[in-house]
Amino acid sequence: MRLSRLAQTARVSGTLAIDEEFRSRKAQGEDVISLGAGQPDFPSPPAAAKGGQEAIETGRTRYTDVCGTPELRAAIARKLKEENGLAVTPKQVVVTAGAKQAIYHALMALVDAGDGVLVPTPAWPSYGEMAGLLDATVVPVPLSAADGYKLTAESLVKALSGARRRTPVLVFNQPANPTGATYTQEELGRLAEVVRGEDLFVIADEIYELLAYDGPFVSFATLPGMRSRTITVNGFSKAFAMTGWRLGYAAGPAPVLAAMGAIQSHTSGNASSVSQHAAWRALEAALDGGEGREPITRMQAAFRLRRDLVCRMLKEIPGVTFPVPGGAFYVFADVSSHYGRALPGGRIVRTSDEMAAFLLDEAGVAVVPGGTFGDDRCIRMSFAASAEDLTVALKRIARALSA
Repeated sequence: MRLSRLAQTARVSGTLAIDEEFRSRKAQGEDVISLGAGQPDFPSPPAAAKGGQEAIETGRTRYTDVCGTPELRAAIARKLKEENGLAVTPKQVVVTAGAKQAIYHALMALVDAGDGVLVPTPAWPSYGEMAGLLDATVVPVPLSAADGYKLTAESLVKALSGARRRTPVLVFNQPANPTGATYTQEELGRLAEVVRGEDLFVIADEIYELLAYDGPFVSFATLPGMRSRTITVNGFSKAFAMTGWRLGYAAGPAPVLAAMGAIQSHTSGNASSVSQHAAWRALEAALDGGEGREPITRMQAAFRLRRDLVCRMLKEIPGVTFPVPGGAFYVFADVSSHYGRALPGGRIVRTSDEMAAFLLDEAGVAVVPGGTFGDDRCIRMSFAASAEDLTVALKRIARALSA
């Protein structure tokens, strides 16, 4: 059988592959702990669970409008105005089967074959894979640990000057996966100046927005001149612990959102009607405050404590360096000082893939190789696990790397 060129170039998500390997070993009875998962270990909010049950019991199990139910789109518009200072109408919102679909459809609406897509790197690997599926090319914008893995105006200008193709789109993620980098309004303002000057369009992936720990979160579209050139992408997977419900959304300029809706009408149609009703109930409850907001604030506080725990323990491991993440639930740690030296079992590792395999085999801890994100010196560790599991896992890693 001859597969298409597209099928031959598409690769399975490296982060999902690690999670599958962990589950396989766990099912076989191995004593393993996962620091690879990109999902909260909290239950979905009670309002979401009740909303899902309500949808089934009242027969809300049929097609909805392609771009989402009117009530959910209205609630998202309300959320963007009240929490982000971004005024959009419900017609400027498209509800998708996860934020991943929103990003892909935004790229489909903005990028032609042969175009370049600017991606600050290290980055979530699906950005590059999505660009490749559209016959576009990733234009990496290298990020430095010395800068806290933050995109700077200077590095963005340099990447654009070196690009050999039309490069109309910047994919910008903050808080960032895998580094946890967050930005001040002043830092974002300098980036916005470059975006305006270079006539770029921005896909702002803000899925970890409510998991920013060290300062107020600023949506990119609220910066001067950015509302007309930014697609804001968010969803319910992270802050609402609703990964399995598969629900995201995009908001932005009406012509682009209309194009995304037209594309979606031919790819998936509407997102799950049950998930939409559950998300609507959860979002309305959170916006109204009180008990409806409590699941989010509880999770925020827990992740902040876990971040501090992981960073404190990692700092005690010789040869491991990292910037303290300002958001999300990952630490991106440079372990390259251990490459080439003798480790337990006579193992010598020289790449992040080999380091991840070593830690899984010898320490029973699953992490994601940094090469998956574009930096082979590092590994990504998720602190979306209990404090007890994190403590055991970090002690195991310390023993393995200190031997």
